[in-house]
Amino acid sequence: MQIIGVTYSQFKHTENFWNLNPISFEGINLLVGKNASGKSKTLSLINGLANNLAENKPLNFTEGDFDFTFQKDDITYQFLLTVHEGNITSEILKSGSKTLIERDQNGKGKILSYKGDYHEFEIPTNELKINRRDKINYPYLEDINFWAIHTRIFQFSDSSTKTVLGLKDPNLKESEFNIKDTRGTIPTFNKGLKTYGKEFLDKIITDFTSIGFPITDIDLGPLSGFTISIAENPNAIITGVRVKEKDLPCWTDQLGMSNGMFRALSIIIHFNYYELEKIPGLILIDDVGEGLDFERSTNLIDLLISKAEKNPNMQLIMSTNDSFVMNSVDLKYWQIIDREGNQVKYYNHKNSPDTFGNYSLTGLNHFDFFASGFFKNGFSEE
Repeated sequence: MQIIGVTYSQFKHTENFWNLNPISFEGINLLVGKNASGKSKTLSLINGLANNLAENKPLNFTEGDFDFTFQKDDITYQFLLTVHEGNITSEILKSGSKTLIERDQNGKGKILSYKGDYHEFEIPTNELKINRRDKINYPYLEDINFWAIHTRIFQFSDSSTKTVLGLKDPNLKESEFNIKDTRGTIPTFNKGLKTYGKEFLDKIITDFTSIGFPITDIDLGPLSGFTISIAENPNAIITGVRVKEKDLPCWTDQLGMSNGMFRALSIIIHFNYYELEKIPGLILIDDVGEGLDFERSTNLIDLLISKAEKNPNMQLIMSTNDSFVMNSVDLKYWQIIDREGNQVKYYNHKNSPDTFGNYSLTGLNHFDFFASGFFKNGFSEE
């Protein structure tokens, strides 16, 4: 299942009002826009709702009007949610013209069962009905939950992930693997290595070399110049991801890598694990290529797009404000974000077919198409 439409607003009728106008997504998407235009907000919004739909817990946000549309084969779901001061005032799930869930501000509502009749319910006003799964009575909720669980986000500019290390301790039980924890590069690497061995390593080496970081080996090992003593267990070792670069005789561990290099390696590790496990779902990457030079950032994006094109069950949404990245990605994947005050509008080849189709007549490159405002105004009448 893929997300195909998003509309969102918050703090209506106040000075803090913010409105994300409708945006339509496809299998592969690149959000482009200036700083503070709404790129990260859009990705965080999608990921935040997915986190709330994935677990049966009270909401972790307090305000907003959500309108999300999903597509699974020939089935379309529309999820409408209104939250005010931490309480749900309206929750509706539709499939086509059929209402599956409807509840009011008191937590009272009805839900359609597999038999075609409605069951009444009353739940706390700060909890969602849609994430209270029941495979027998409400099998369609499994589709929503599956999408939510398999949505994960990478913050490419977040350097803190490089300092998330591992602990090799024979006395510790291996922790449970969490697919949504993209900061956990080491657990994903361990899982892939144990399950697929050399095949997993070879795919990582090939991909990392192809984007401009030629390596001959990768493993987990002790960090260079980094020691720590654990009184309870002196045999425990702090470990990190290490690579053997072709032109260096020593290992380069994750603390010795640049932020861009490590984030690229981390994404490649996760992507190859997803591929081998045939894990579908939505992958969000904010500020893709941040910290990489032109050649490596474009190579990485080409690699990710290629992987997504080969896997129709994988949806990819990336964001950037890098002119080099924009110039290297086909306009058919673009979602241009333009903010005027508290209004965020999106332009793509579907809602603006003339301007996207005619840009080639100007001789502009992709970045100029964006920077000149041609995407919004088209040809000047002058």
